[in-house]
Amino acid sequence: FGLAKLTEHQQGVDLEAATRAQVTTRTGLVMGTPRYMSPEQARGLAVDARTDIWSLGVVLYEMLTGKQPFVGDTMTDILASILRNEAAPPSTLAEGLPTELDRIVLKTLSKDRAGRYRGAQDLLVELRQLQKRLEFEAELERANFSNPPSAGILVAQKTKTVEEPTTAITTPLEVEAQNIRNSIAVLPFINTSADAENEYFCDGLAEELLNALAKIEELKVAARTSAFSFKGKDVNISQIARTLNVNTILEGSVRKSGNRLRILVRLVNATDGYQLWSERYDRQMQDIFDVQDEITLAVVDALKVQLLGENKAVVLKRYTDNTEVYELYLKGRFHYNKHTPDGWKRAIEYYEQAIEKEPDYAPAYAAMTSALVFAWFFGVLPPRETIAKCKAAGSRALELDESLDESHSALGRIGFYYEWDWMKGERGYRRAIEINANSASAHLGLGMILVSRERFVDAIREGRRAVELDPLSLVTNLYMGWIYYFADRAEDALDQVKKMVEIEPRFHGAYWLKGTVYLTRGKYEEAVEALELTQKLGGNPIAKGYLGCAYARAGKREEALGVLNQLLAMREQQHSEAFTIARVYGALGEKDKVFEWLAKAIDERNGEMVLFDAGSKIERGNIWGENFRTDPRFAELLRRIRSSTGEHAQVESPDQSSESATRIFKSAK
Repeated sequence: FGLAKLTEHQQGVDLEAATRAQVTTRTGLVMGTPRYMSPEQARGLAVDARTDIWSLGVVLYEMLTGKQPFVGDTMTDILASILRNEAAPPSTLAEGLPTELDRIVLKTLSKDRAGRYRGAQDLLVELRQLQKRLEFEAELERANFSNPPSAGILVAQKTKTVEEPTTAITTPLEVEAQNIRNSIAVLPFINTSADAENEYFCDGLAEELLNALAKIEELKVAARTSAFSFKGKDVNISQIARTLNVNTILEGSVRKSGNRLRILVRLVNATDGYQLWSERYDRQMQDIFDVQDEITLAVVDALKVQLLGENKAVVLKRYTDNTEVYELYLKGRFHYNKHTPDGWKRAIEYYEQAIEKEPDYAPAYAAMTSALVFAWFFGVLPPRETIAKCKAAGSRALELDESLDESHSALGRIGFYYEWDWMKGERGYRRAIEINANSASAHLGLGMILVSRERFVDAIREGRRAVELDPLSLVTNLYMGWIYYFADRAEDALDQVKKMVEIEPRFHGAYWLKGTVYLTRGKYEEAVEALELTQKLGGNPIAKGYLGCAYARAGKREEALGVLNQLLAMREQQHSEAFTIARVYGALGEKDKVFEWLAKAIDERNGEMVLFDAGSKIERGNIWGENFRTDPRFAELLRRIRSSTGEHAQVESPDQSSESATRIFKSAK
């Protein structure tokens, strides 16, 4: 009867070779059960992992509908059906199936294998996301059913006409609220629409609610970057709350079909998992602004937060009733939050369209200032033209509404990095924080200004506040690391590197900071290793400049000159700054070239110049040279910077220990 016997393995004999030879499908050979065969199998073509995805899709189809997607009386008929026919959506054959499941199953049955999932893991991720959405909606439905409206509300509802949209109203669950700290994270809302393009609307709605709640003084709100980092991930609420250091979570889903909306929202006490409040809104698109206000006020009420008259007016301020303008604005936010060159450009286009339709729409001007300032700072758009446009947009936004913190931050950034006026920059950031104490970016911006003034204790405090608000943001953690770097706290900077690597092991910024710290500590080989990895992971021109410095200090002059030549070539496309080139010349010991390129950096108003004084003290031994700051040309640089800002105060010796010398240099920026 074919008994199996375990034998000793014979050395040199491949026991699996024969099996592999038999089971590997050869091109031109049709093998398999006809009804589960993919189009490429039916044609006798080569197969891969996506072939198995097709077969799995057929099984899923059968499980859901009780029918096979491709049928025929003979093998030839079945193969013809596989090659020519499209499977009917499962929801048309089995009542109650969500349309999103149609998309997933039919993707597994794509005739073109490139249109299928690459592997089972990708399919599993989408199925789990759908499961989470369905469970979420079911839980909200149960909560609404178990908390019926009061008698008064029922009477009011019965008087409505059939055409009016109705809202299922629930009361907060009886949960002890006094122990809940006033802290919240707003998670990205799940898109349950059939159209995946509606993701921008779901993200935008959640972000608008987050921004409204962030303006409430008594409420700590986790920053968008950290809250949205959980998008599409299967993480329980208690873990999210611990990571973000909040006690409540607001989550929801949106189904948008034409002008019809169904929005499900719930507020959860993360410490015990109890639901504090939930609601379902079945409305028209033109009611979206009312829905946002209702959700905001319901959250405030559930958290027992006092919203006084003036603060309430700011939180609930409505800038438009035009839903088309609002959707253009949300599309702009969606692309801006990708934080890519193309994302910033597309965001600007959408904001311009919104402004064209409604010239007094303040949020679009404010959002445009942020997109423009990043496009300038990272060399995506021409500097002078972009700065002028940014300042005009920011001024117009504040003219329309002085309470827009985003514009204050953007203008503060320009004042600091472009105009070299740290007082103007500090005013902008402090006003932004006054309006929105939960703005991590404003705290970071203020921290960097304080670094330039060498007020390191205050700078570290602002940086830590930003990290507290936005703990999972790679950019926030990177800036915190740079604050430690300029404060000459190398070990703390390296601790930040570890945190960034834990969040994202392939984040180039972590290795950039690591390599720079090693460079200034004389660990040149370690610096080269880290900075080479930075470039492999994406890098940027500034980090490339530090790599050139590391090569030079490690005795690899040819490699350093190679980097220098690359940076010089990049100048033609406006992708590298004169200051970066000056730094490499410093490491190569070519002092005359250093001052030549620093003069160009002043002419071009390179943003890095604002941190030059603080940075050169940390870097002078291993980059600029020990005698760099005592060279008479250094004082001349300070005079040029001072005159470019219209300041005429006397510049003292740059290495004097008195605070006045530092203060004069800083005020020149």
